[in-house]
Amino acid sequence: MQYETTQGAFPRKPKLVTTKRTGRKVCLIGLYPKRDPAMPEKISNHGLRMVEATLRASSLEDLEVSVFDLVDALADELFEEIVALDPDVVGFSTYLWSLPTFDQVAKKLHRQDPTRILVFGGPSARPAMFNQLPFHHLRELVDILVTGEGEHAFLEIVASQQRSFEHWKRIPGLALWDGNAWFNTLTRPLGDLNELASPYSMNLVPHGGLAVLQTYRGCPFTCAYCEWGTMESPKRVRTQEHLIQELTALQISNPLGALMVDAGLNLNERAFHELAVAAKQTGYFKNKRLICEVYPAKIQSHHMEFMSQVGEPLIGVGLQSFDKTALTTMERTLEEEKFDSHIEQMNAIAHVAIEIIMGLPGDSPDTFRETFWRARSYPCTLRVYHCVVLPSALMVRSPPEHLLDYDPFSLKMNSCLGWTAEAIERECRFLSAMAQESGGAIGEFLWVFPPP
Repeated sequence: MQYETTQGAFPRKPKLVTTKRTGRKVCLIGLYPKRDPAMPEKISNHGLRMVEATLRASSLEDLEVSVFDLVDALADELFEEIVALDPDVVGFSTYLWSLPTFDQVAKKLHRQDPTRILVFGGPSARPAMFNQLPFHHLRELVDILVTGEGEHAFLEIVASQQRSFEHWKRIPGLALWDGNAWFNTLTRPLGDLNELASPYSMNLVPHGGLAVLQTYRGCPFTCAYCEWGTMESPKRVRTQEHLIQELTALQISNPLGALMVDAGLNLNERAFHELAVAAKQTGYFKNKRLICEVYPAKIQSHHMEFMSQVGEPLIGVGLQSFDKTALTTMERTLEEEKFDSHIEQMNAIAHVAIEIIMGLPGDSPDTFRETFWRARSYPCTLRVYHCVVLPSALMVRSPPEHLLDYDPFSLKMNSCLGWTAEAIERECRFLSAMAQESGGAIGEFLWVFPPP
């Protein structure tokens, strides 16, 4: 694969901006790809909207905020729209699918006006990602990576009277490129979710589609393939009062239902209790869809009772693999003796999808096939994900013996410990053929199989 040579092509952005820009004219950009046939209905970019809500709820004077919450946009058209607004600060909500497009837009914006502040946040806004060969040049173009929680970090960036490298070093939760190495600022303290402005209460999110619901942040597990990996804090839980306000606001925007972006419905008992009370008081989910993840070993009767009261419950069960060696390599556990009974219980009240990963380091084609056929035997949907090397997960947490080789753009695993490139290609063909044969769906990163 050939990459554009960019060394020396972009003059270093001045670290102290001396133009008359106030810094209060902001443009926020999120971009989803064209709807994948294996993915659910339209979902707004929740991180983007949370930052927008925080800015609009602030007391900053002369603040102007424009938002592009886009699907399948072209880089040239997006660049022209941004330039027409002439913002002082441009914030990009960056995922693996949007980074290549934002890369092109950032190049054009830098050439057009290098004094404009470019801020990248989101899961792909990480030094490890910008150290990938295709994106080296972004280190010279992008002023700030927001690596911690984005709401207040971005607000502090916009509120800054001095827009310089030395000033940004004092803002927690950022990564800055000094021309030779990354400088990581202090870790941003965990905030109280109940103090964050709600984009739904402020009517910022387009109506319809699927809403995004979050009751807590973080995860008690540190699975190597996943980017969560942060223990929850008591302040990370939204109270029932706050959730009642959120569900009431959702009734106005009238989505089909909600996608929970929590690490799991049953991984934070206090958060679940608050949600259950709010849902009962508002009756919101009686005729709505709820998509959530459940950790099977921790499912209890009160979780089942809650889901039985939902109009259309869709439960994802992250199995990943039945192979204990692969799970141990990925720092994941499985209480196999409880798995069958819990799947049976959940399947009686909800639409259940078992989720496994193809191409995990430490797994192999033979053990993957065993996992596939066993998972396929359950009366559930099966989702098979192509292993991806995420910037805050395998990209920085895999030891050298994992022998990772992956596509630097899509981050799909090409080969690794236990998998040759030929074996992964063979499994991709096998999964596509099986999905077609069973009437399933083939997506960019996953295959979906209906219940057998």
